[in-house]
Amino acid sequence: MRAIRRLLLSACWTAVLLGAIWRPYAAEAEPNDQPREAAVKVAFVYNFAKFAIWPGERFQSTEDPIVLCARHGDLDREALHAIEGRPVGGHPILVRMLDPGAAINACHIYFASGFASETALQDVLARARRGAVLLVSDKPGFAGLGGHIGLIEDRKRLRFQVNLQAVTQAGVRLSSKLLQLAEIVEAVRK
Repeated sequence: MRAIRRLLLSACWTAVLLGAIWRPYAAEAEPNDQPREAAVKVAFVYNFAKFAIWPGERFQSTEDPIVLCARHGDLDREALHAIEGRPVGGHPILVRMLDPGAAINACHIYFASGFASETALQDVLARARRGAVLLVSDKPGFAGLGGHIGLIEDRKRLRFQVNLQAVTQAGVRLSSKLLQLAEIVEAVRK
């Protein structure tokens, strides 16, 4: 019975991910659309956790949480609260809100909307490589700048790009199911 329930829950979240990708949303949101848009972004991030595989040493035990970190104000706290404690592969989600520049080595996923400078972005990317942290952002062109997963708006739909080389360098693997839905990009060379 538990196996069936897990399978159904997994299918539901996969449907949420697919629905979030293909469901249009307003580019210029009405005030009452903001919670829905925030929930869609959080659903994306939650599903990235479901389809990511971290090195075994990132977990001390099989019950350790997957730590989802976001900078204060970058993801809606109420929407994040809805996924806190939900299981991903036996690991509950633990949400932490961080200040810009805070250490991210305890995070499994780190979401940040923007970076103060190119130097700040490169610093976060270097720290992610050392700590097997999956970086997600809605900063325009994020994956092309060397980020891992970038949320992008395309014709009033939210989609995502993956920089597979950057993800691999960070020591994280992504499921082929997730990669089939992604636009794969390479970092722009300067």
